[in-house]
Amino acid sequence: MSIAGAISEKARRATVWLIYGNTDITGDISDILESFSYKDCAEGKSDSISIAIDAAGDEWKGSWMPDKGAKLYPTIAVTDWNFGGADCAVRNLSAECGAFTLDDLGYSDAPDVLNIGAVAKPNDTSFSERERDFDWKNTSVQKIAEEIAGRYSLTLQFEGTDHEIEVKEQSATDSAFLQELCETYGLCMKVYTEKLWIYDREAYKANDPAFTVYRVAPADDPTALCVQRGSFSWNTTLAGTYTGGIFTYTNEKEEIDISVEVGTPERQLKLNKKASNEADAQAQLEAAIANANHGATTISFTMMGYPAGAAAQCFTLLGYGSIDGKYFIDSMEHSLSKSGYTTKIEASKVEEVTA
Repeated sequence: MSIAGAISEKARRATVWLIYGNTDITGDISDILESFSYKDCAEGKSDSISIAIDAAGDEWKGSWMPDKGAKLYPTIAVTDWNFGGADCAVRNLSAECGAFTLDDLGYSDAPDVLNIGAVAKPNDTSFSERERDFDWKNTSVQKIAEEIAGRYSLTLQFEGTDHEIEVKEQSATDSAFLQELCETYGLCMKVYTEKLWIYDREAYKANDPAFTVYRVAPADDPTALCVQRGSFSWNTTLAGTYTGGIFTYTNEKEEIDISVEVGTPERQLKLNKKASNEADAQAQLEAAIANANHGATTISFTMMGYPAGAAAQCFTLLGYGSIDGKYFIDSMEHSLSKSGYTTKIEASKVEEVTA
């Protein structure tokens, strides 16, 4: 099955293609797509899509009813789309959203609407359902990820510093265990139907901005990406953030307590956990501080549809005074309906690092 819907705005045109299994039925349903949304998350939560179809035809309540567990492959395509600055001008673009597993169906009448939900994690397996009790010994984060990925035929993409693991007890699902392990060492995990991606968020935050978003388009750049009026929100907090920390652990061989300290003492995070050595303790402490500090300053807003963007990218915000700066995209949600195509961004400010 392939689902396509078209939304027009002046000369622009945005279309959704969705392959269902191996079958393309774009021509059959191109006029009955009510809405489509795709949420792209930087880590933790699974990417997801939702689709609403005008299901007035009896076939949707019969032989055309989708199957739970079916694979969906959506693409957002735009034609004559002005976005991203004068250098981009008018162009066509198609952006594949990825592979999804259909896991939720709903139907309502008056009017007849079929709602389809799908996620990008392998939820038709025991990845996030089966509890495992296992002791990992003399291994590493990457090796553990490779073994877990292999269980579900996932391709592992590992972009970060590996860490040796002497002993680690698992008493959780593979999904929950690997997520917790990655967080311990400041790594982010994102799971697709066909790929497991582990990366260093702090390293990605150091990347150059991929695009710029303005409060108001500059006079010499009429196609610049701009915040939709009334959609912008900003928040910053000191609570739960740290300038440094102390990690205390016990060296069982020598039967002594060891403390490792990083940063400055104004607001210290104190941890008492297991560690293999001082280097391991420092890595865990630095990761915990980075995790806590990420999201100290956040923004969210909606703009014209931008299929070229993606979660985990950075962008520059201009036009809001002291709020301006470089931001890391925590999530990017694309929404298409008969009223238009928009993209909502939730992002965290990339704070300046002081010596």
